[in-house]
Amino acid sequence: MAKSHQDVKEALPTESDFGNRIKSLRQARQWTLEQVAESSGLSISTLSKIENGQVSASFDTLVKIANAYHLSFGELFSAQRPVEAPLTPAVPPISGRRTFTRAGEGLAFTTDNYGYNVHSAELTHKGMIPLIMQIKARKVPAKAEWSSHEGEEFIYVTQGVTELHTAWYAPLRLETGDSAYIDSTMPHAFISLSEEDAHILSICMTQRLFFKEGTVGIPAE
Repeated sequence: MAKSHQDVKEALPTESDFGNRIKSLRQARQWTLEQVAESSGLSISTLSKIENGQVSASFDTLVKIANAYHLSFGELFSAQRPVEAPLTPAVPPISGRRTFTRAGEGLAFTTDNYGYNVHSAELTHKGMIPLIMQIKARKVPAKAEWSSHEGEEFIYVTQGVTELHTAWYAPLRLETGDSAYIDSTMPHAFISLSEEDAHILSICMTQRLFFKEGTVGIPAE
């Protein structure tokens, strides 16, 4: 009998393992890079570089890859999920779960503009993804590098001063303790205005991204 309450902790792959992980996912399904590119909307060149560890994937890119493989964001990183697992897994039971992330123990990956630290990454079926983001950029990234993904996003500044740029609004200065809530489909980007890198808590939520069709999610009110 499954426990109704449990601490959940799974071994998570490091960033250096990620290229091999998604390459194994593709090969287990006997997919070509062209097929993954068509399903994800990413270029063949980008996917090849990620698989070979030549570039770091951004949050948006990881979401697109997860969707292409019909995996939740957490499952994409779960070392305990076999790469040959079926696309439609058994419906998980609804039960009380608890997980925790100690300081410095989140799933970390980085790009030129941002550093990411994903908390509670070992929970593969959940309604939101909590991220601690280090804002390294000092100038507004090119529009092609702005984030855009399904759902909504809550942003809370934990350190420094950041400036939120969005496609439809004027730049918004956010100081420590300030917050914003945005439609994540709206292209957006951050820069640090403080001398040190700014840090934010970003909580991304959308049922479609994090619950696959046929799984049990959060009951509707």
